[in-house]
Amino acid sequence: MTRLKRKTRRAKSHSRNGIFIVISFTLLLAVVIFFIWQNLPPAQRPNLSIVRFSMPHSSSPRLALIIDDGGYNSEDMKRMMGMGKPMTFAILPNTPHAREVALMAHGEGSEVILHLPMEPKEAEKYSLEKNTLLAGMNKEGLQKILEDSLKQVPYARGVNNHMGSKATEDPEVMQALMEALKERRLYFIDSHTSSHTVGLKMARKAGVASGLNDKFIDHGKNVEAIKEALRLVMSKAKQEGKAVAIGHPHPYTAQAIREMIPEITAQGIRLVFASEVVG
Repeated sequence: MTRLKRKTRRAKSHSRNGIFIVISFTLLLAVVIFFIWQNLPPAQRPNLSIVRFSMPHSSSPRLALIIDDGGYNSEDMKRMMGMGKPMTFAILPNTPHAREVALMAHGEGSEVILHLPMEPKEAEKYSLEKNTLLAGMNKEGLQKILEDSLKQVPYARGVNNHMGSKATEDPEVMQALMEALKERRLYFIDSHTSSHTVGLKMARKAGVASGLNDKFIDHGKNVEAIKEALRLVMSKAKQEGKAVAIGHPHPYTAQAIREMIPEITAQGIRLVFASEVVG
């Protein structure tokens, strides 16, 4: 064998060995990163889903459907699952099935957020949830409620408000909340229960990824009314590129959404997680 051929073989062998080492190192690194990621608390995990779902089809209108009030009845929430499309479930803390429903939603690949109770106007007319954020509440009290609530709702990626027409108008409360969400790398969806809310403004000021509910879709308690509400928010998505709609775990809401999915798809609108419409 000539010297040139021996050199060529040695070079090819070194090249193969080099490729094998690089591949092995890359796989090992991926395993280490995955292990670290799995063992981080949910609130500290990098927001990977925004990258995963937002980059493809960036020109398609996006519609995020959020289902509020999870936690009281697991069977009602099961009806909302298995749609085959991205859905976001907002779970109330201090409810009998909060943890169960959060785990169930996460397990089926849906996104989970904390449905944080906040003080409404004319609060005496309502039965307030345990540990409701109140207007005028100090930062320490607010932080404790948030921390306790997040412990009950595993895998929460963000927060939206339950009621809250009074609390979301309080700049100091909203500022304190956004500072707490910023620390925990959570996003905020303002449920828009007040036309004078400062939630979105304070979120953006604090650098918290945020969005605003465009419509509650199931004020009308029948399937056709919900479908019409969905069509209105679909128009908003096509006009502005994205939209957020909130519904509740009722049988007629589940039926309306299931029956509307083909129409939503046919109009070129992508159903996405709430994390994909915040900014």
